[in-house]
Amino acid sequence: MAYTIVQQVRLEVADFDPSFPILSDTDYEYFLTKNNNNVTRAAIDAARTILLVLSQRTDESVDIFSIRGGKAAEQYRLSLQMFLRDPTTNPVLQNCQGWVGGISKEDIAANYQNLDNHVVTVPSQNPIDTNPPTYF
Repeated sequence: MAYTIVQQVRLEVADFDPSFPILSDTDYEYFLTKNNNNVTRAAIDAARTILLVLSQRTDESVDIFSIRGGKAAEQYRLSLQMFLRDPTTNPVLQNCQGWVGGISKEDIAANYQNLDNHVVTVPSQNPIDTNPPTYF
């Protein structure tokens, strides 16, 4: 059985208890619509919303019945924070890659020849330098 797209987002944020869901399917559908059916981005939005929902919950007592889930909710909140912050668990941050330009001689020469790039000169240097620097 394949998961539906809503079930995939629920699985990403561990909100899959059918008897006690934190967010409704409508909430997950909203996040999917907002993020063009991207499960990863919808899971990030859902995790943020779940954190806000959990921050509003307290232990409740009615007559002789009491519901105490503060410790479990706290652990779930900490897990969601880890999911959002840690690049090894956050799928959006796993796809990020850095690039540093201008390090190789070819990059420096290509950037200097690109007329769209602006060259910033040090005030002590001649502001109009018609001879480009030699990097190789």
